[in-house]
Amino acid sequence: MPPKRDPVPRARDAASWLGGILLLGTLGAGVVAAAILLWENIDLRQVVPELASQPAAPPMPVLGAEASAAPEPFEVLLFASPRNAAWFPDDDYHPAAIRGWRRLLEASGARVRVIARAPELAAATPDQLLVLPETPCLSDEEREALEAHIRRGGSVVADWAVGARDGACRWRGWEVAMALADAEDLREIPAREALFFTVPAGVPLSPGLDPGTRVGLRPDPSLAARIPGARVYWSDWALNPAPDESGGGADAAAVARRTEEGGRIAWFGFRLGQGATSRDSVLLERAVRNGVLWAAGRAVAQIAPWPHGARSALMVSVDVETQAGNAGPTAELLAREAVPATWFTVSRELEDAGDLAPRLLAAGEVAAQTPDHAPVAGLPPGEQRVRLRRAVSDLEDWAGVRPGGLRPPEEAFDVATVEAWGRAGGRYLMALNDARSGSPELHATTGDGAPIVLLPRLVKDDYNVFVQEGAIRSDRLAEAYADGMAKLRALGGLAVLSAHTQMLDSPTRRDALVRSAAAARIQGDWWLASGGEIADWWRHRAEARVRPVLPGAEGVPDGARWAFEIEAPRGLAGGWLELVVPEGESGVPVRDGEPVAYETTPWGLRVPLGPLGPGERRRVALVPTPDTGAGG
Repeated sequence: MPPKRDPVPRARDAASWLGGILLLGTLGAGVVAAAILLWENIDLRQVVPELASQPAAPPMPVLGAEASAAPEPFEVLLFASPRNAAWFPDDDYHPAAIRGWRRLLEASGARVRVIARAPELAAATPDQLLVLPETPCLSDEEREALEAHIRRGGSVVADWAVGARDGACRWRGWEVAMALADAEDLREIPAREALFFTVPAGVPLSPGLDPGTRVGLRPDPSLAARIPGARVYWSDWALNPAPDESGGGADAAAVARRTEEGGRIAWFGFRLGQGATSRDSVLLERAVRNGVLWAAGRAVAQIAPWPHGARSALMVSVDVETQAGNAGPTAELLAREAVPATWFTVSRELEDAGDLAPRLLAAGEVAAQTPDHAPVAGLPPGEQRVRLRRAVSDLEDWAGVRPGGLRPPEEAFDVATVEAWGRAGGRYLMALNDARSGSPELHATTGDGAPIVLLPRLVKDDYNVFVQEGAIRSDRLAEAYADGMAKLRALGGLAVLSAHTQMLDSPTRRDALVRSAAAARIQGDWWLASGGEIADWWRHRAEARVRPVLPGAEGVPDGARWAFEIEAPRGLAGGWLELVVPEGESGVPVRDGEPVAYETTPWGLRVPLGPLGPGERRRVALVPTPDTGAGG
């Protein structure tokens, strides 16, 4: 069991921040340069103490689909020497690990041949991928064969302490793993009570993993590399970098890179079977599969996390509770800045609200809390259904619209809450997600009902700042928002700026909220949207399918290197296709046979799909051409 924690980040001070460089990919009309971002070191225990007595554990979200990979098979030489098998105390461990790797490789499209000796390593050709799992012991001949393969332009996948011992399994050092990862330093992460790695958007290992996905591992010793740039990193529970305790600053948990000779390398500081739960194991294997496909030179495609080429999404959430009248001037300020807001209302506080409803609707959408702000999590399912139906009815009477969103009191919910809100016609919740990721989640409902989307809050709100931390100045709220936004932008996830009407009781506090949201618009790579818009996008994106299309198929241009077909059962507006293209191959993408403006990224391409109607399909292919600009 993970240690007891709270759900929302709490900043200590600037001195506790950890620096990290995140390549942001390309945004807008071209390539965006790498940016230096600061991450908060966060302790969540003191933010929402009510959850200590939460009566029911929240449900787990459903897993989304894997990313789609080009279908060409590839050759793998899987190294499994008796020397390494004998090094592990458990005779069954190494054979089982090799079987796990073989299963993953074959499921990824590999034709696998197991090898065990240095001459077989030395005979590898550059088009054969070398995979060295659980290989702490390498003889001098085996190490030389591995290095020669890389010098010839060959590619490699390896994990953990590869080559840390010699042919007699005597300690040698980290040089082999450091060279594979091209690391400035390599350190051991000792067994931790809670061991996690987090996957940001926009790296070769992220397709099929939502931005900011956190993966829990069994507390076995692992390795961390110090490298610049965007990376899968060792984290704490709150998605903050957690480097090696020795102070070396190494926090990369996995590396995917190109070599100067034209090969590709994927190295993992953890082991394939190290997932803490079955869910974690699936997520871990997706990251490893991405590394295998990267090293094998196979294109991988997915629908970009956010529409219109945005890096991240931002939502303004205001709880309309006591002093509901403060929502009016706040709405006017937000509307003036063209920032949509979602107003989560408590029914009993609206009796004397006058003309507030049209003012809120003019500045976003009206959503629900419970009628009396009493928690629902842990109540019997029937009682939850009654209370949430009442919340819907109250808002329909007050505002003339049926609410799609619910913010459950204390941000706590359970399986019955999801089910009851779905039956009431709701589409999404805004609540806590145990910091599983920085992105929305899908929670299944029974029957034929569509899944409920959970929009997680991972940014401190005004209650955290003014009540729990005792701040007085409004600038402290703006600083908290800015810190949280920097973190979620780095991850490529969703930042929720949350406030309460009873605390928006001064122009300076209202200004802190509005200025923070407006800054995201000025920054340019955020998608600012209401909760309903974000939830609908996330659900439609999850329903869309990306499938590889074989060269020569109908609608695929002659000579196309690869092609993918995208289908959106309910339609998809503003979608982009993200492609990891390890070869760095020359060519331009075409959409349904026609050239299209596109963007390059450090790892591939991003192609706008244009509006997709319900059930409509679109094909994107890469066509070789001697003119290979960055798109336009």
